[in-house]
Amino acid sequence: MNVGQLISGKEFAVLPHEASIKEVAYAMEINSVSSVLLKGEDKIIGIITEKDIVRAVSKGLDYTQPAINIASKDIIKVDYEKSIYDAYEIMMKNNIRHLIIEKDGKCVGVVSIKELIKALSLMLAETMTY
Repeated sequence: MNVGQLISGKEFAVLPHEASIKEVAYAMEINSVSSVLLKGEDKIIGIITEKDIVRAVSKGLDYTQPAINIASKDIIKVDYEKSIYDAYEIMMKNNIRHLIIEKDGKCVGVVSIKELIKALSLMLAETMTY
């Protein structure tokens, strides 16, 4: 199974890099997603996860400030055609919970560790015999 199959038909949230922390949190809520990508003029320049929002709240940061201030800017991507095993290895190696999926050099989605583990568990269950 390739990682692109996990995002097929799944929505992901992208906001302009000027968006506030509050706008990002709102986008997560209304889209039922655990991450939001921040876009610069022509590319993704950051990712914010629920963990980043919790960290900001715990530090008492002003939620009207630009979300790019709390975003992870070291964008880690995987090609759409890579296996879910490759995606899992990348996530473990980089200690991340969300991975950006690219196809033909363009961002086409985000996969979470939760979604990846679920797929791996189902694949394992299918191969087990009793």
